[in-house]
Amino acid sequence: MTTSFMTTVTARQMIFAEILKLRRHRSTMLTAGVLSIGITVLYFLVIESRSNGGIPVPKALSSGSALLAMYFGSFTAMLIGTMAGTLDVTSGVFRDLVATGRSRIDLFLVRVPAAVAVALAFNLVGFAVSVFAALAGGGGSAEPALIAQYAGWVVLATTVVTALSVGIATLTGSRSLTLTAVIGWQTVATTLLYSAEFLGSLRQGLLEVALSQLRPGLAVGTHEHPGSSNALPGLVLPMSTVTAILVLAAWAVLPIVVGARRIQNQDA
Repeated sequence: MTTSFMTTVTARQMIFAEILKLRRHRSTMLTAGVLSIGITVLYFLVIESRSNGGIPVPKALSSGSALLAMYFGSFTAMLIGTMAGTLDVTSGVFRDLVATGRSRIDLFLVRVPAAVAVALAFNLVGFAVSVFAALAGGGGSAEPALIAQYAGWVVLATTVVTALSVGIATLTGSRSLTLTAVIGWQTVATTLLYSAEFLGSLRQGLLEVALSQLRPGLAVGTHEHPGSSNALPGLVLPMSTVTAILVLAAWAVLPIVVGARRIQNQDA
């Protein structure tokens, strides 16, 4: 009989091993780098070439963080999360891992922080590019607190989307199916549901709506972001910060719970 108890040292070793497994897939790492870092560099090269006198720093940080938290950086999180959730099964090593006597729950739970760590490595480098472009473009200076707020938002968004992807991928066991489902939900279904005004406050349960609510720079007393027309606006609805946090927690935790239940009954 196995146990799900892990010491801190064992957990750290298992997480590091998962990170190494993810890093070995060079094509996925290259794609993730293009989506998070490459697209950010390209975006600011285009924007800088069209601006006179540089982009205002707040707008540059808002645009760069939105690229990483809600758009291409989100795709990076999905890509890495789905790989982490299916890698052991698709590579044929899941049976061997179970045979070691390690709890299936342990094998699943270490996937989440490992995938989050890898996704954050890409998205935070992309955010560093945004900060550099903001400061080097001649658009003024930025307070460290403002940079930290946008960085925290990127970290939050990346963590939630990655955890969601790991859980769903473990449930389906298919990387391609999970990518299609998660990307389709985030890009098509979410937009359609957001536009369905008859749903009213039910739309607050959408992941991107909750993320938009926590985006730094939300104008006080409104539900719009300053300069949002030029700063990659999100899907914003009237909702409290507490509600947004609870919605994000549900999107991150529920797929993990479902994935954990699935791996317990998964054929080795």
